[in-house]
Amino acid sequence: MVRVVIEHKIKGPEYVEKAIDYIREIRNEAMKQHGFITGETLTNVDDPTNMLVISTWTNREAWDTWDKSPRRVELNPRINELLSEPYSVRVFEYYIVQRTKRIRSIT
Repeated sequence: MVRVVIEHKIKGPEYVEKAIDYIREIRNEAMKQHGFITGETLTNVDDPTNMLVISTWTNREAWDTWDKSPRRVELNPRINELLSEPYSVRVFEYYIVQRTKRIRSIT
């Protein structure tokens, strides 16, 4: 499994609700994709214009397929209009600890 962390910096507080609406719309589409497990949206308590979108996917390939899909490419410009800088994407793998060694977990 992988966890994808997307960080958004919204132009200003007045755009936060609209950004959340767009993020919700994108997530609704992502939920239809093979390999999507779960997603959440977090807002920084000290700066509501700083948002994290975190999703879990069965593997990197499932995420990459969605990330490059025509539907995602179609939806991205709407959220991009509300950003003060390009969003960042980081992909993390899950690990388990066993006998003090780190072992890659595929589940």
